[in-house]
Amino acid sequence: MNKRFGWLLLVLLALGGVFVWCRLSLPRYQFINLSVGQSKAREISRKFLETKYGVNVNAYTSAVLFNADDNADQYLQRTLGFSGERSLVHRLHYDLFCWVIRYFKEKQKEEYKVAVSSATGEVIGFNHTIADTAARPLVDKQQARQRALQFLKTAYGFNPAGYTVHSEDVHKLENRVEYAFTWENKDVHIPWSKDKAQGYAKLLTNVTVSGNEILDFNKAFFKIPDGFNRYVDYLKQTGQNLTLVFRILYLVLLTLAIMAVVNRKQQVVTRTVRSFYVGVGIALFILMVLDLLNDYQSILYSYPTTQSMGDYVARQFIEGTIAPFFIALGFILPALAGESLNFEVAREKKNGAFLSTLLSSFRSLNIARQIAVGYCAAAIILGTQSLIYSLGFKYCGVWDELSWMTQASTSIVPALTALAIAFQASFTEETMFRMFAINLFRKYRVPVALAVFLSAAIWGFGHTGYEIYPMWFRGVEVTTIGLIMGFFYLRFGLVCVITAHFLIDGFLSALPFLLNPHLSFNFATALTVVGLPLILALVAIVFNRNTPERPLSIRFNVHQQFTYHLLMELCRHKGPEELTAFKNDLQRHGWDAAIIQRVFEDDT
Repeated sequence: MNKRFGWLLLVLLALGGVFVWCRLSLPRYQFINLSVGQSKAREISRKFLETKYGVNVNAYTSAVLFNADDNADQYLQRTLGFSGERSLVHRLHYDLFCWVIRYFKEKQKEEYKVAVSSATGEVIGFNHTIADTAARPLVDKQQARQRALQFLKTAYGFNPAGYTVHSEDVHKLENRVEYAFTWENKDVHIPWSKDKAQGYAKLLTNVTVSGNEILDFNKAFFKIPDGFNRYVDYLKQTGQNLTLVFRILYLVLLTLAIMAVVNRKQQVVTRTVRSFYVGVGIALFILMVLDLLNDYQSILYSYPTTQSMGDYVARQFIEGTIAPFFIALGFILPALAGESLNFEVAREKKNGAFLSTLLSSFRSLNIARQIAVGYCAAAIILGTQSLIYSLGFKYCGVWDELSWMTQASTSIVPALTALAIAFQASFTEETMFRMFAINLFRKYRVPVALAVFLSAAIWGFGHTGYEIYPMWFRGVEVTTIGLIMGFFYLRFGLVCVITAHFLIDGFLSALPFLLNPHLSFNFATALTVVGLPLILALVAIVFNRNTPERPLSIRFNVHQQFTYHLLMELCRHKGPEELTAFKNDLQRHGWDAAIIQRVFEDDT
């Protein structure tokens, strides 16, 4: 009955989390409109260049990048709030998000960039970069202005009566003159502080003309006051300082993990789990390298045409594999140390590590149960996160960027990026900050509640580098999530929190595609990422075997067998009090916990 009540309570809390998230957070994600996918945007850009400029796009290399107007997004959220920003963007038909397709040739300056709205498919920006010595017919300023106005009227129904002239610049080159015209929307003036002398955001439209050609245009963009940009840079100091503190604490934890692994490398638990964690680390490295290949478009988009493309791409991939290597190494060492510490200080909590599972089977009802709880935990945490942000928006003046939600969009297969993000974060962070950190604090007799809080706080304030303001707020939010994770870790185990963390990061990374089911392939693969733990749980249920846990003693090597028999002999003639003191002394001096356990089990 108690178990049934526990499951009922867990499910009800999860449903409550889903409800709160849908009520408070879903509208923010729906703000990102991906009605036009990557391939469609590329097709639109090709057609634009071929019909408007007569460009043979097949002669160019192309790369596409998903772009978010972060500066405008920050400013509008800070000044108007999210609901005000959404209302203004809809009223102005302003595109915060777009695809930018670049067409270029190796070692040639001339190239094209076309910006396509991800919401409507409209071409909202264009740039034709040409050599400084390239010639164009000479026209006077009046002719160029008329050419620019005619273009805007034809393309966007531009009405000059609603605008004032913001600037008119002339750039003279050897064989041409470029005229840059910028108009300011009369109806959009958004001050960033009560003191209007501090400046306000202006909605501008610009066109650059040379001869009879439109070299560059932007349908609309916000010019943000310099004072606001300086204010944001000032706020970033807090995040930078907190992140620095986190890095120091993380290095301390990593150093302690390395010391623990070195001191315990031949101990039974470490040897038993070593191959498993090395295998997971290799899988993590491979997945991150695959995601690097998956992000080929971003690498290609940044290619400087003054260099050899082959050398540039090779260098980017070689440099890109260095970070995954150290991330994999930074996962393996704390994981091995955490397994050993969990066996030493919380042996009765077998779900707190993978050791018990490795000695029995991953195909068990226990694994399926932990995964099911992980889904509930993810829903509860998402609801809690939404509630925290809602309170932050209302009472703490919190504002953030939306662009991080679209980090997978440029990838060839966005679901692979979501999978890589979720796999890396869940395994590396949960083994370090839950299994290792909590058990490390407990080893030195820190109360369990304080151990959970300390590990959650270190983990939480390590996230303050995100573009969320005030930047300390992110630390508070993630620390709260860490406390919930700590509870689920102690109550249900490591698989549970890895599952919950995987689902949260995978779900949020894949969400823009889950909300746009017409992008069928991306929708299906994103859904697969979120459903992956469930698939593993179903496999565990269907192929469940009642496999008994194998004793660790069968893994004793020759030296450990000798130590075991020696300790058994020493214990043979000791009384109960002497045995207790002897056991404590062995533990205090770092003897192999698995051998000590076997000795005193047999002695008993």
